[in-house]
Amino acid sequence: MKNTLLILITLVFLSSCDSDNTYLEDGGLSVAKVDMSTVDFFRSHDQLDTLAILIENAGMEDLFNGSNTVFAPNNLSIRNYILSNLAELRETDPLAEFGLNDIPMDTLTKYMGGYVFDGKIKRENMTQEGQIYTAKNGEDRRLSLEPVAAYTSQLEEYPEYVYFTYKVGTDWDAWDSNIQDEDEKDRKFQIRTSNIESNNGIIHVLQGSGHTLFGYTRD
Repeated sequence: MKNTLLILITLVFLSSCDSDNTYLEDGGLSVAKVDMSTVDFFRSHDQLDTLAILIENAGMEDLFNGSNTVFAPNNLSIRNYILSNLAELRETDPLAEFGLNDIPMDTLTKYMGGYVFDGKIKRENMTQEGQIYTAKNGEDRRLSLEPVAAYTSQLEEYPEYVYFTYKVGTDWDAWDSNIQDEDEKDRKFQIRTSNIESNNGIIHVLQGSGHTLFGYTRD
């Protein structure tokens, strides 16, 4: 009897969701302001706390807490990097180990700045074609806000996502290029959460399932 009642309640709930599409309603803007520094926000977040450790290891807390914009790789991005390096090491040594504290200092200091940009760059400052920005480590990135064909049966306009793109080769691809060769096309990564405002700057969090720390395996 209890199981039957539970099934009936579940069916009523699902029917209600399907009939009025309340899951599509805009609940208003979430609170994007966090009353702490950028690095303290990373420390407080269970998907970004590993990034805080790397920043501390690199001695770069002042840089990340400057008046700037950070594109934050989450814990999964960092895990992807560690597993990639471990797999490479084990090709020659099956017992090799590689962990968070094994990332070389020169690698951290050289590439961590690739996620930090001068000023406060919000999604409303971005365009569909994107703009090239120079990161604190001197490398260029394209930052863009692009429409994605999704939920077309429920929404009148395509949702827009922020993208963080690494250049491959000598020239930037067109933002809407259709290059199929993965070794030739620029590496574009979607932002999972954008426009988080800390006490010192702006934070955009990269989608961890598609991104590896530093964008791709370094030599």
